Amino acid sequence: MKLFNFSRLALRASMVGAAALVVTSTAFAHAHLISSEPAANAEVTAPTEVTIHFTEPLEPAFSRIELSDASGKPAAPAASQVDKSDAKVMHLALPQLTAGRYAVQWTAVATDGHRTQGNFAFIVK
Repeated sequence: MKLFNFSRLALRASMVGAAALVVTSTAFAHAHLISSEPAANAEVTAPTEVTIHFTEPLEPAFSRIELSDASGKPAAPAASQVDKSDAKVMHLALPQLTAGRYAVQWTAVATDGHRTQGNFAFIVK
């Protein structure tokens, strides 16, 4: 009889522990890039903006997209914006871009405070 009670207690403890792990992993999520327009390494014609979709909502004050040309000079004077209706999306308005390769560097700070960053390039025909 004592073995049965111990097994029930162990099972309950395991279930509580598993639930805690699920809650903890959700609480410490990071914002990772899902997709972008233009896509990485894409050849495009005159894009008007860079849009990046993330896995988590972003903190607008600390998240950004920057664009530079092939020589490393900034190519977009406007500041990027987190979408007001979907905080998992960030946009960077672009000026008229000439043909060439452009590098996108992004920093995403999730609303839980975790920071991720990355980069990709695209080509304007």
